[in-house]
Parts: sequence; structure tokens; C-alpha cells
Amino acid sequence: MLRSFGSESRVPTLAAVLDLIRERSAVSRVELAEATGLTQATMTHAVRKLITLGFVHEVGTARSNGGTPRRLLGLRPEACYMVGIQFDSFAAMGVVVDLAGRVLAQQALPAPGERQPAEVVVEFAEHVRAMLDSAAVAPSDVLGIGLATYGPQDRDQGVLLTPQPTREWLGYPLAATLAEATGLPVAIENDATAAGIGVHTLAGAPSSFAVVFMSGGIGSGVILDGFPYRGVTSNGLELGHISVDAFGPRCDCGNRGCLDSVAGSIAVVDRALGDRALASRLGLGSDPLTDFKRIGRAAIAGDPDAAALIDASAQMMGIAAVTLVNLFDVGRVVLAGSAFTDIGPIYRDAVQELLDESVFMRHVHNVRVDLADDVSLAAAIGGAVVVLRNLLESPNLGGRVVSPS
Repeated sequence: MLRSFGSESRVPTLAAVLDLIRERSAVSRVELAEATGLTQATMTHAVRKLITLGFVHEVGTARSNGGTPRRLLGLRPEACYMVGIQFDSFAAMGVVVDLAGRVLAQQALPAPGERQPAEVVVEFAEHVRAMLDSAAVAPSDVLGIGLATYGPQDRDQGVLLTPQPTREWLGYPLAATLAEATGLPVAIENDATAAGIGVHTLAGAPSSFAVVFMSGGIGSGVILDGFPYRGVTSNGLELGHISVDAFGPRCDCGNRGCLDSVAGSIAVVDRALGDRALASRLGLGSDPLTDFKRIGRAAIAGDPDAAALIDASAQMMGIAAVTLVNLFDVGRVVLAGSAFTDIGPIYRDAVQELLDESVFMRHVHNVRVDLADDVSLAAAIGGAVVVLRNLLESPNLGGRVVSPS
């Protein structure tokens, strides 16, 4: 059962109800009230609002055993569309999705690298227009664009609070500039949290689970009762900065032995580059994410040196995942992010083994480790859905979406 919302929390109810209608395809108001714990009056109000927005309509009646048949509700997938872009220094992926979360267009975008943010924004705007053309979607039917990327970030202001990959990105008006370039509202979201929202939207995932996200770095998100856990500033759950080696190298964050600095894709590649024979054999020397995938494919093919590097990384990730599960007592951990594209099963199995051995509540319930249905798309899809959720979760149905000026 989802959490019960009081009358003062009527707007988050909209997102919960829409999620259930999406999951069940056709469902009555009574069934929605039973599944959420909401009163019939609250449910009636929520459904009326969703119908007014054009997101939901009646699709028929349920078979009756006597009395008035219950009217069934369903989504109108074509009611609106959203664009999602997940990016970090080494990779970028864009999608167009409809209200049901179906991907209508997808495109790998050029990685930002160390280019100026203004240049990257112009490029993103061009690709947004190309994806909408490919999906035959008019910009007027698009709710907005969701950017899923690394943190720390200020979601309200639409800016990144980190000088990565260069100092010019720190405080750059990312959301506002892209909104101006496209004429569409723009919201930003942590990439790991976005991946959790994407998994929840598409896979009918349990209402509470954790995500471990790895691309250029390692992050984490937790979905509780169908909603992302955010903390005070939406910058929590930095799994990459949980110490897994108290005597390990000093991380830029100030901690020692952080998961990202000892087991992330960059750390794995740095170790591989230190072995000249291995680096030459695998043809390393591209960007860290490309090189990491080469090491992963070599490990799968049986290269012992590559396998040792990947196994060590996976073991460290498992140690951090135990801490994550012990903190939140979730029953499922999902791996997402482009770094898992080829080598996800190795990490899945290693993390599963450690959780089975070490989670505090293992004698009470199992914890299952899965790969996202599409590890490379989950965060982009979630970024797109964030635009919708921001709308539904805002008291004035405006949310944190930054409108073009």
C-alpha cells in the first residue's frame, strides 16, 4: 500500500494516483482508494483534477455482480510528452516519452567533455528539436525537458553547484539557458534519483527500492512509497562518497577511501593505465567511460587482469550497497547507468552475494539485486518524468520547472 496522504497533501496524491493508473491500465476509483489508503472524497478530487488536466479519462466499466458497475479509468498517453536528457562529462542520452512513459524517440548525444556549458546547451537544444521531429511531436504538446545529471545541484534554481567538468559549469544557469534556447520549461534532477524514477515508471517496480547508478561516477537514489527520498537539499544519498576504505586515498570531497575514488569507472581505468601491458592490450586511452567498457568486455572475455580490476570494483560496490540497504531497509536494489551496459551481470551477482551475506535484516527478508530494463536509458526516462512529477507535486501545478523568459 502506498502512503496515506492527508488533505493538506492533495497535490502529491496526483502523482501517486497517476502512477497506479499507469501501472494497472484500467482501474476504478474504489480500487485506487483501496490501494492508496485515500478517502473516497480525496480520490474523487484527485481523479477530477487529472481528468481536467486531460491526463486521465474513463475507458469503460467493470463487470458487475449487482448494483451500479464501477467506471474504469485509464491514461491518455498522447495527452502530453516530455523530453529527458541524462548527461555527465563522458556520456549523454536523450529521449522523448509520452504520458505512459513509452519511449517514442531516443538518441545518443555528444558527450559534454570539457566544453563550455553554453556550447553544450546549444547542442542539446538542436538535438531536442531533432528528437521531437523524429517522434512527430509538436513542441506545444511537450510539458518540458528534464536534465538528469550529477550533483551537487540546486533544483530550484536549475544550476549545478560543482566546478565539473570545468569551473564554468559552477552556478551556470543551465535550466534557464536551455529553456530560452528551446522555448520549453526545463527542470534538473540528480541522475541516480532520475534513474529510480525511470525504473519505477516503466517496470512497475515495488514502491520502495534503491538504485545504484554508475556512469562517469557512482551515485545512488532511493524511492520510498513511490516517491524519491530527497533529504534537505535533494543532494543526499551520495553512495560514491561513502568510505569503503578508511585508509584509502583522500577524495576531493575530503573523505578517505570513497567508493567512487576506489571503485568507480575512473578509478578502474586509472589502475588499468598503470599496467602498460594491459593498457596496450586493451587499446586504452580514450575517455574513462569508453575505456571502462573496454576493460569490462575484456573481463567478460576472460582476460585475468581486466577481470581482477572489475571484481575488486564490484566487491567494493557490494560493501557500499550493504550500508545503503541497512540504512533504508529496502527489498530491492537496481543497477542503472551506462557503465553497466555490458558488464552489469558481474556487478549484479557480486552485489547480490554480499547482500545475502551481510545485510543486517537478511534473516527477516531477502534483498534482490536487478539490472534496470535498459541501464543506459533509465535516468533519461526518469529525467523526462520528473517534469511531469514536478507539475503534479506543486501546489500551483507549476513545480520547480523553469519557464523560458
